[in-house]
Amino acid sequence: MSDLAFIVAAVVCVLSAGLIVSRKNPVYSVVFMLPFFLGMTTIFVLLNATFLASIQMIVYGGAILVVFLFVIMLINLRPEELREDFSMLSWFISALAAGLLAATMALFANRGTTNDMEVKFASAIATREHGAIFGSIESIAYPLFEKQMIPFELASVLIVVATLGAVLLSKKRV
Repeated sequence: MSDLAFIVAAVVCVLSAGLIVSRKNPVYSVVFMLPFFLGMTTIFVLLNATFLASIQMIVYGGAILVVFLFVIMLINLRPEELREDFSMLSWFISALAAGLLAATMALFANRGTTNDMEVKFASAIATREHGAIFGSIESIAYPLFEKQMIPFELASVLIVVATLGAVLLSKKRV
């Protein structure tokens, strides 16, 4: 049953991600983010990472999605300002990249994981410096606040600056 749930969640994520980047109207792109976030939440639940699943829905499905929608609405793009469809070169490069990704995934699905890969993964999880269980709050907080504190803070500053930039760009020109 969990395999079926994973396959459904993965298909929803892939399809909604494709719809996110292929929509001409940015509001529709933001709307298609919600099924993507729901699929990711389902995958986190299947991995027994309940804290990550709840944070995924609260932070991304709630706050970030609403902020994106407000910023897009605030910019108030006219239909003539919306970009045209991608050029053929962009479609070709995207199709080539998607094909390479599919081939890589098919290779892994065909060959599977080796016993050596599974042992290394299990030992990496079991021998955490702080002894936290995979998917727990401790296993997320330790590397985030001990080792990657500066990139974490820089990302939050980048989000604030981008939002302020969108507000300034949306002001009517006199």
